[in-house]
Amino acid sequence: MSAPPEKYLAEEIKRVFGDRVLELKTPRKRRLFVTVNPSEYKEFMRYLAQSMRITHISTMTGFDAGGKIEVMPHLFGLGVELTIRTSVPKDKPELDSVTDIYPGAVLYEREVHDLLGVIFKGHPDLSRLILPEEWPEGVYPLRKDYKAQQPEPVRKG
Repeated sequence: MSAPPEKYLAEEIKRVFGDRVLELKTPRKRRLFVTVNPSEYKEFMRYLAQSMRITHISTMTGFDAGGKIEVMPHLFGLGVELTIRTSVPKDKPELDSVTDIYPGAVLYEREVHDLLGVIFKGHPDLSRLILPEEWPEGVYPLRKDYKAQQPEPVRKG
């Protein structure tokens, strides 16, 4: 591998996935962003783990992008920080779980489920992680439509 690792990885991804990769960016040394459709997400993650030996998931980010929820696992391998980006419709936020490929994703997926409502199909346990058990179902505090309620003042007057 004589090319910088991010360029080598980008070329391998292009070679294997071609047009199935929606976007591929290398904004700086040792950094790579890849966007894939949700239907390609699990296969792509499996390819990274099995064929490229990128087996470390650092964290997972999720955010409300209007009519969709973005899900972005952040991986590290081959000396490259790699962010995979995919999105699911807000009205049906379902995505295949990658816990069978990246066991470390178990808590990250639970967090994204708790705070944004993404259902990770095949996840072993999507019970509450951050929110209290009495939190109302279907209310997700990191969605743009969530309105926090002001607490009652401790002292009046």
